[in-house]
Amino acid sequence: MKKVAIITGAGSGIGKEFVKQIVSGDIDEIWAVGRNIDKLNELKDEYGDKIIPLRSDISNEEGLGIIKDALGEQKPDVVMLVNNAGTAYFGKFEDMSADSAKGLVDIICKAPSILFHMVIPYMKQGARILNISSASSFQPNPYLAMYAASKVYLKNFSRALNQELKPRKITVTAVCPGWVDTDMLKNENGERTVKFPGMVTAEKVVAKALKDSSKGKDISMSSLYNSYLRFYSKVTPHKIVMKQWIFAIRKYIDVSDKK
Repeated sequence: MKKVAIITGAGSGIGKEFVKQIVSGDIDEIWAVGRNIDKLNELKDEYGDKIIPLRSDISNEEGLGIIKDALGEQKPDVVMLVNNAGTAYFGKFEDMSADSAKGLVDIICKAPSILFHMVIPYMKQGARILNISSASSFQPNPYLAMYAASKVYLKNFSRALNQELKPRKITVTAVCPGWVDTDMLKNENGERTVKFPGMVTAEKVVAKALKDSSKGKDISMSSLYNSYLRFYSKVTPHKIVMKQWIFAIRKYIDVSDKK
């Protein structure tokens, strides 16, 4: 039975870095899941025949069905699932389209839950699930409201499942980075350069996540700055934290109540 790792959002950023860091390990195949088949094929060209590109939009039933069918046909030993695919919206919630709101929930909340349900029957002792949450899950973030709230779901879902699966010795880890230097971040807003405090590389996030999950930890943070944010959000009233957040982003987004 072949050992398989499944990584969603594998074509770039954190997902691609996971491919890079585990490809040389004791894994027969990495199912690289994403919407851009060209990027997935580039992974195969770069890292070899271990990479199995799976073109799939996991925000819908058809895309999830592609993975379900592959599992049913091949019945692999899934040693790792990385739920990395994501999206974000930075701005007033009232300006967010209904389709964008639905898509965010489908990708960040619905898809990882369904994939977990699909994959767990194919996992054995020692298997690992890593769900990419965010430091935004530590407190409410106005103007990043849905994204932050969805990451709370993913973080708490992961930590609860880690407890449920302890008897089977399967680890579930919520990976909670802050700002990560990937294409997902826009470094400029108009003519203004955006400053992201505590930014880290995808390489550091993934290395720490793999290390923490191997130790059975239910949460992974990539820097001392993130650990500080988590502590600060626990001891400081969230009304204060939110005001500080709004003050910090006022240069980059309209936080007025003007219509």
